[in-house]
This record gives sequence, structure tokens and C-alpha cells, in this order.
Amino acid sequence: HRLAPPEEVGSEEGAERRFSWRPSLQTRVVLTDNKQLSKQNKDSDLGVWLAPRLEASYRTPAYQASVDGSVDLRRYTGNPNEDQVFYRVDAFAEAGLLPGLSLRVADALTPQPTYLGLPDDDPLNLTQTNRASVEARYWRELPGSREITLGASGSRFDSERFTALVEAPGGVLLDNRFNADFWEGAGFVEFQNPFGDHHAAYLRGTVRDRSFDDASGGDHLEVSGLLGFRTHLEQGVEFDAAGGYGLLDFSGGSNESTYLARASLAVRRPGGWRFEAGFHHQFTIDIAGNDFVDSTGRLAVEKYFTPRTALSLTGFVSELDQDSTKPSHDLFGGAEVKLRHALSRHFQVSLAYTWWKNAGSFQPNDM
Repeated sequence: HRLAPPEEVGSEEGAERRFSWRPSLQTRVVLTDNKQLSKQNKDSDLGVWLAPRLEASYRTPAYQASVDGSVDLRRYTGNPNEDQVFYRVDAFAEAGLLPGLSLRVADALTPQPTYLGLPDDDPLNLTQTNRASVEARYWRELPGSREITLGASGSRFDSERFTALVEAPGGVLLDNRFNADFWEGAGFVEFQNPFGDHHAAYLRGTVRDRSFDDASGGDHLEVSGLLGFRTHLEQGVEFDAAGGYGLLDFSGGSNESTYLARASLAVRRPGGWRFEAGFHHQFTIDIAGNDFVDSTGRLAVEKYFTPRTALSLTGFVSELDQDSTKPSHDLFGGAEVKLRHALSRHFQVSLAYTWWKNAGSFQPNDM
């Protein structure tokens, strides 16, 4: 995918290089047997997707800035009217104001899934969004190598219009011109306590308030806490587990309990093997402000045959329950096998097959 190696500019030869940039291009040819994600009327098609990309960064000891931008062009040969263009720009600037105190300004222009549970990269399930944020963060080291971090942020989220089931006075409304635009303010405090060189426990508390522009029933105040443990062993084992609980206070007067249980394990073994497993069970909210209970497990196995060639197999199972607007129970599953080979330092090719299926009540099905 790489068109050229990174170009870096320093103040003089031998000095620390502050500026770097890296152009790249990703091309994908996609053959799908169900472009519309329909259970009854499956529509096969061939798609050609292009994504030119440019990454640039500038760093000094006192501040740093970075821009990562790309254009995602997706075209299916069967119907040019279904061509879609998405933009991805992730930019930030961060400066150290005082010892331990930093200010970060960021903007993320990116497509996001409209419906939870459907393929995240399918054009029919993507909506262009933008999130601009400002965050102040203070970090301090405590006796015994303990750490405490405090932060406060404000953000603005905007999206293109899309069709969504949203709560409205008197019931549920199917709005085909819904904008998931909102303001959000948040604050957090995190305490970390190490145990030796490879283990640490952490405790995090968060307060978040979200207010939608349109009447959606999704306005809420959230207060939550999270307790976790992470470890990193020299034998190539990384483990992280956490559990949390919170309360959602919706503007309509209803309250919901929120919870999160998650665990992840990554293992590197001799011979080019890598294993990853993860699980989470959480109360979550989609882009339109609807609440879901999401339970998902993932497993990935990767084998490097040479430093340039790898084969990976990834599978997932997800159970998704919605109660807020239109009650539903959905059981999703999927798997992907991918073969990757680096032809050179600048060019890589891959071949992948993806299978996805819904065994629940949601209408869209496998692709």
C-alpha cells in the first residue's frame, strides 16, 4: 500500500527530526453476494474501493501536532448511482502548559456505523460524522510509583442525515432525515497502582453529559466507575480485565443502570504465532441515542510463515438487545480469513474472505 517511504525534515543533519510525512494508497476489489444486506433479495455485485492517504506530524519536546487524512471512494459496478465517498481526517494539536498539565485540541472526520451489529465497514451501514473536542489533562506521579490523571473535555458531534428509529413524545418515530448532532461535556479521574514491573491496577471515574439538537430521547447524564487490572509479561503475554457500573439519567425522567465487563488476552509464541481473545458485556448507546445491551466475543489467530507473509483467522459472536425504541433480540456471527504478503517495503497485497450472518430478528442478513 505504501507509495513512498516517510520523508522527514530536521533542522540540521544529525539533529532530531521533527517533521515527517507518509503518503500511501489502498485499493480493494470486493465481490459480495448480498450488497443490500437482505434476507430475501440478495444482490451480488463487484466493487472497487480506493483510499489515498497522507499522514504528517510535527513534534517538539513542548508540543506536537498530527494530521492523518484519506478519501474513501467506494464504487459498485452494478449500479453507479450507489457510488459513495467517505472522508477520514484525524487531526490534533497538543501542548504542555505546565509540568504535568497539557491541552489537546482534536477533530475527527470519519464514517461511523449507523446500526450496531451490522458490518462496520459496509457502505450501506456508514454515516459521515465529525467530532471536534478540547481536552485539558493533568498527570502527577505519587509516592510508590502510583499515578493520578484528571481530565475535562468538551466536544461537538455532527452527522449527515440518516434513517433512524428515535423516541418521540407519544411513542417511537421513524425519522428518515435524522441528525445525530449533540454537545457533550465530560470529566474523569484515573488512579493507577503498579505491582512490580509488569502489573498494575487502575480505577477510573467518569461523568458525562450529552444533549442532542433534535428531539431524540437520547439526552442523558452518565456517572460511572471502572476497576481494572493489566499485566505485561516478558514471555509475550498481555492481559487486561476490567469491570464497571454506572447510572444513566435520561431527560425524559427514566433511569438506566449501565455496566461493563471486559477482558482481552494477547499471546505471542515462537514460530510466528500470535493469538488474541477478547470479550465484553456492556450497556451501550448507538449513534441515534438508543440503548442496547451488547455481549461480544472475538478470537483471532495469526501465523507468520515468513517475515513478509502471514495468514490470519478472525471470528466473532455478538448478542445485541434493544429496549429503548423497538424491542429486538439479535444474534450475529462472522468470520474472516486473510492472507497478507509484503512484496516490498512499500507494497503489500492481501486476499480476504468474510462471512457474516444474523440469526436474530433484525432484517439485514449475511454479506
